[in-house]
Amino acid sequence: MSIVTYKFNTSADADNPNSFTEEHRQAMEGLISLEAYPEKYDNSRFETVEFTGFRIIPASKIRMDTVQPSGTSVTRQQARKGGGINDTETKNLDNSLVTKGSLLSVPPGAVYEQVIDKSYIYITGQSRDGRYKKYHFTNRLVAVYEKKEGFTDDQVQNELSQLGNIFNPKSLPEVEAKDYDIVEEGLRAINNKWIKLDYNEILDRITPQCDAVGIGKTHASKLAMTIMNDKGDNPVLPMTSEKAKEWKDGTKYTDIPDKVRYVIKSYDMSTKGQVDCVKLAKKYPKEEIRVIVHCGIVTGGTEQYISRLTNFWLNWFAQLEAFREVYFDNKPIVPSNLTLYGGVPQCTGEMDVSQVCLFVQDSVEGEFKQKMSDGWKHWKNENN
Repeated sequence: MSIVTYKFNTSADADNPNSFTEEHRQAMEGLISLEAYPEKYDNSRFETVEFTGFRIIPASKIRMDTVQPSGTSVTRQQARKGGGINDTETKNLDNSLVTKGSLLSVPPGAVYEQVIDKSYIYITGQSRDGRYKKYHFTNRLVAVYEKKEGFTDDQVQNELSQLGNIFNPKSLPEVEAKDYDIVEEGLRAINNKWIKLDYNEILDRITPQCDAVGIGKTHASKLAMTIMNDKGDNPVLPMTSEKAKEWKDGTKYTDIPDKVRYVIKSYDMSTKGQVDCVKLAKKYPKEEIRVIVHCGIVTGGTEQYISRLTNFWLNWFAQLEAFREVYFDNKPIVPSNLTLYGGVPQCTGEMDVSQVCLFVQDSVEGEFKQKMSDGWKHWKNENN
């Protein structure tokens, strides 16, 4: 009887990793009906590429389709907004893989083969790739696409950019494309001159992507207008707690035993985050607990990032003020070894992504700063 899932070892490590095998690949070929997924496997639908089959490829051979922003290890997948999934979606995807295993009966991630050097670029599958890295998979079982004869690399990239969203409907173990993925792809198409800055051209391009994830005509037209009005500035890094830890591990902010410990918290978890950090500060009284905040999937540019980071500061100290009044009879609360330190820098266009956005400790409104080559740069929420 054919296997239908790969129940991998969730305790794997570098010395005892997980790996897909030829048995898994053959099972996938038998379980997946290509006719059931014409949007993925019917080559007559594709202009410049063609599906060539399911293959097992070493993890080191597959990369994202973007250049890493300087100073950070956080990965981005250009076809979608940097693999932009939030903490809840990451947890759901992780739970699906842990409880169900890697399902061989559903379409896997998709890659495009670079014929010259036999390397591969993700079309879709970055979210799952992060889970496979976590569980120490040495390889990936993926759907492979190659270039049809007679087309240029730019023509291929034009089509792959769209397929990155069309290939992501809502189905486990995938996370579907979002509004901001479609907006990002539209901006990319304009920047690469694949389409003009014209409403009808934009709408024609994004409609198949919207159809794939159940977005209706009215909302699609709003997304087209959003693309028309967006100038497509430098990318804002998508962030989850896991990605933030990945960022921290690639910087100078390392824990020093008995001196300093860095803790990552999400912008929307100020209440629970504070309680967790207080417990941690009690557990490690000799260490200064420095709290660094990540601002999640930012779709509204620097303004939204500033708002989220400063609001975390305001909510953090509003809660301390409530404790001071209720439990401490209005006496001052001065944490001995707990500091709300700063934020993960996510706005690549105007921030140094290698250093924390430091909170100004005597600020009332949550102002933060970074030291640039020409001095300190400050940000604050002008609406507070």
